[in-house]
Amino acid sequence: MITCFIEGEAVGNCVLFIMNKLKVRHRARIAIAVLQKVWNKGIGTLFFEEIFRIAKDKQLMQLELEYIEGNERAKHLYEKMGFVQFAERPNSIRVKDGTLLSEYLMIKQL
Repeated sequence: MITCFIEGEAVGNCVLFIMNKLKVRHRARIAIAVLQKVWNKGIGTLFFEEIFRIAKDKQLMQLELEYIEGNERAKHLYEKMGFVQFAERPNSIRVKDGTLLSEYLMIKQL
């Protein structure tokens, strides 16, 4: 896990979940979050650059992540960082008002 602090406040984090079973040891999942008040400061890009460095050191071949329908900012960042969408989970997320949203799965080959 990597956490970004600005003036002592945690404003974002990123986690790399490396698979440990032999057949999937070449893969890892990524989760990332950045507070809205610090969007557009390059924090997400820096997180990915460090994750890619770690992934290379660990000899990973594939990184995976998901984003929720409507989160165009995340989709744009992920595409900029080389991820491509490969699947959709329809009605994966149910929000407070009952609306169902799809979840999109993305992958990056290293």
